[in-house]
Amino acid sequence: MGVRVVHGRRIGIGASILILLLSTPVISQEADPPAEPAAPAAQTQPASPEDGTLLLSLSGNRQFCVVRNEIEISQSAREARGQQKIPMITTMGYKYQISVSRRGGGGVTKLHESPMIRTTYWEEQKKSHELPQPRLPTEKDLKKSKQSYGTNKTPRWMPKNTCTTLLPEYRFPLTPGRYDVYLGFDLLGINGQWVPLASDFITNLSIEKGETSRVEGKVDTSSGVRTVKLEAPAKTASAGAR
Repeated sequence: MGVRVVHGRRIGIGASILILLLSTPVISQEADPPAEPAAPAAQTQPASPEDGTLLLSLSGNRQFCVVRNEIEISQSAREARGQQKIPMITTMGYKYQISVSRRGGGGVTKLHESPMIRTTYWEEQKKSHELPQPRLPTEKDLKKSKQSYGTNKTPRWMPKNTCTTLLPEYRFPLTPGRYDVYLGFDLLGINGQWVPLASDFITNLSIEKGETSRVEGKVDTSSGVRTVKLEAPAKTASAGAR
């Protein structure tokens, strides 16, 4: 089973991908919880009279929340690792971005990207002060010595960073044209790689000189259910496939 991305649901991961995740160096080992990320910067008005404005207006409680195991480890993957200890926290952090792609142009432009919101830090394990006693290695010791994954630090969950609240509105100056608009949240896994978690988009939004084009969005986490949704304004754009 590979990685699945489903809105508001966890991501399943199979044995082969799990081995890759655990064999890749874990992200920076921090002894102390990092500071909370800075608040998003205020949005600006159009910088040029030739520009138009994209206004993204968000409803709902505007909260996006994660759990400690967004990447689930299947039973077959656990069995494939044998006696090896598997971290029980697989969500290292998350972030979100608002991006556009201009029709007829090339590439994607990030209009806004949040700082990484870290949800896990690494704590140094306490060392035993007992002197080791001479003995022959047991079968358990020999198996443990062959394990590829190992760290003297323990992952610690940061509940205060579980949720982030987006602003009610975001404004961006854009050159007149037609755009696809994207809002997405990405997850940082235990191997330091980012994977998509939840997103939505609209297509063919018209931006006109001196005018404001409004996009209605909803970001909400209630009773464990996440909602990330963009709505196309009448006669100006089309809703993307969700």
